[in-house]
Amino acid sequence: MEERASPAGPVFQVGRRRLAWLGEDGVSLLVPVEADEGEMLSEAEPRTFSMAGQSGGCPLLRIHLAFVAEASLRRILEQAWRDRAPKWVQRSRSGAAMEAEPQLDEAEEL
Repeated sequence: MEERASPAGPVFQVGRRRLAWLGEDGVSLLVPVEADEGEMLSEAEPRTFSMAGQSGGCPLLRIHLAFVAEASLRRILEQAWRDRAPKWVQRSRSGAAMEAEPQLDEAEEL
């Protein structure tokens, strides 16, 4: 029988798609990931990451918030956003980000 995880607390979503949510323990975050990435993280840092069943047919990574590095959490959440956000939202965001970034000409680059 397949374990299914449903949100027990706050949910971070884009549109109707869930990106991450607080686990039932109140101290971990559940994030849909590719199975191979989740397994790799779980094996590399078992205190920080573990697999936590599935949601909507997608494997879930449990991130123990007390132990995760900010940079790792940021990377995982950014990847979840890229995997789950509608393509039109991603295009509009990347266009806005490009407009907001300062442009340097070749003379200013060192």
